[in-house]
Amino acid sequence: MSDPGEKGWAERRVAVLEAENARLRSLLAAAGLDAGGDAAAETGLRAAARFRALADTIPNLVWRSRAGGQWVWASPNWLSYTGQTAEESRGQGWLAAIHPDDREAAGKAWAQAEASGHFEIEHRILRASDGAWRLHQSRCDQVRGGVEPVQEERPPEWVGVSADVEDLRRLQGEQCTLLLEVQHRTRNLLAVVRTMAQHSLPATPERDDFGARLAAMGRVQGFLARTGAWAVPLRDLVEAELRALGGGEAGKAEVTGPKVNLPGQVVQPLALALHELAVNAAKHGAIAQSAGQLAVVWWLEDEGRIRRLVIEWREQGVAMPPDPSARRFGRRVIERTVPYQLGGEARMELSPDGVRCRLALPLIEREVPARPL
Repeated sequence: MSDPGEKGWAERRVAVLEAENARLRSLLAAAGLDAGGDAAAETGLRAAARFRALADTIPNLVWRSRAGGQWVWASPNWLSYTGQTAEESRGQGWLAAIHPDDREAAGKAWAQAEASGHFEIEHRILRASDGAWRLHQSRCDQVRGGVEPVQEERPPEWVGVSADVEDLRRLQGEQCTLLLEVQHRTRNLLAVVRTMAQHSLPATPERDDFGARLAAMGRVQGFLARTGAWAVPLRDLVEAELRALGGGEAGKAEVTGPKVNLPGQVVQPLALALHELAVNAAKHGAIAQSAGQLAVVWWLEDEGRIRRLVIEWREQGVAMPPDPSARRFGRRVIERTVPYQLGGEARMELSPDGVRCRLALPLIEREVPARPL
C-alpha cells in the first residue's frame, strides 16, 4: 500500500499543475491563441506574407481599405508612384493623390460599393515623378476577415487595385476615330454604287431591290458611326428598318423585347435579313395590307455557356398571294446569311395569313452600352 503522505503530496501536485495549465490557457487566450492555434496563426502569417510579396511584385497599385474608403495600407508601388508616405495614404489621405475633379465621384463610388460589395471607378492619379495626372481604373472587393491574422473581430476589409489605363484609352480613342472614318467612307461608297446602278441599269423591280439593299447597308454604317461603340441596340435596328419601309406607323407593328446591344459583326448580316422581311411585308404582307398586323418579338435563351438571341417575325391578317415563294432571292438571303455568317438558325413559314420567321443566333453582348441614336 502507498504511503498516505505520498498520496496527498501527489494530489496536491496535480492540483498545482492543473492550475498552472489553466493559467497558461488564459494567457494564450488573451494573446489571441489557443493550445492548438499556433499552426493557424503561422498559416495566417504566411498568407499575409504572400499577399505583401504579390502586392510588391505586380506593377499595379494595391491597397487595403475599410468601408467608405478608409485606407489602412498602401503598397510600396502606390507610395513611390504618388510620392505619399504610408501615413499620408491612410484614412482618406489617399484622396490627395486623386485629381480634385474626380474626388467627388470617388466618394459616390464608395457609397454605392456599400450596397453592391464592389467598388469600381476610373479616375486620375498623380504621378509624382513628372506631376502628370494619369487615368487609372480602380477596382476592389470586400474580403471577409481581411488578409492578415488579427487578435480580435474586425469589420470586413476591402482589397483593391489601381491600373494605369491612360495609354489604353488613348489608343482606343484613336481606333474609334479610324473606325468612324472607315464607316463614313463605306457609306459614301455605297451611295455612289447605288447612284451608278440607278443611272446604268434599266428601271426594273430588281434594280430597285438592289438599291434598297444598298440603302439598308448604308443605314447600318450610319448606326455604327453614331453610336461610336461598335454596337447597335436591336430595337433601334428593327424600328429604323420598319420606318424606312413604312411599317413604323402607329398600330401597324408591335416591337417587343429586352434591351440587347448587338456587336458590330452581327449588325450588318442581321440588318440584311430584317430588311428582306420588311421589304416583303411592305410589298405583299402586313405593312402593305390594311388588315395586316406585324409583331417583331425577341428574347434571350441560355443554353449551357452559350446565350442565344431569338427573334420572331410574325405577320397575320394577310391575304397571301397565289405564289408566295416568288421572292426567292430574299428568302435565300435570310436562310443563308444567319447560318453561314452568324452561326445561327433561320426558319421561315408561309402560313395562310402571313409570314412567320424565326431567327436564332449566338450572342456576346458588348460591355460598352450603345448610346441612343
